[in-house]
Amino acid sequence: MKTLKTVERRVTEILREHPDARNDDMRLYLLVSESCIYEPHGIGTVTFADVMTNYKAFGIPCFESIRRARQKIQAKCPELGCSPEVRRARHRMEHVYSEYAKD
Repeated sequence: MKTLKTVERRVTEILREHPDARNDDMRLYLLVSESCIYEPHGIGTVTFADVMTNYKAFGIPCFESIRRARQKIQAKCPELGCSPEVRRARHRMEHVYSEYAKD
């Protein structure tokens, strides 16, 4: 539970500081990963392969935890929400995925 609160706090900070991350989960994943690597470890550059193979050592939460935290935060704090266009696209994709899950 403590880890999830830490993820939520970090994601909230990023959503406040980087409005572009509100619309793009990949941008959000990048910014969360950078904050886990650069701040505590002081590492300047890391390859994608390093991130993906050493995410636990760097303390990077899994992408699904970041996405769920973003979703919860945006539900509680509409001012940190995505643009109307992105909201509509996400809503459409919910339907697509629910149909896919039924197959």
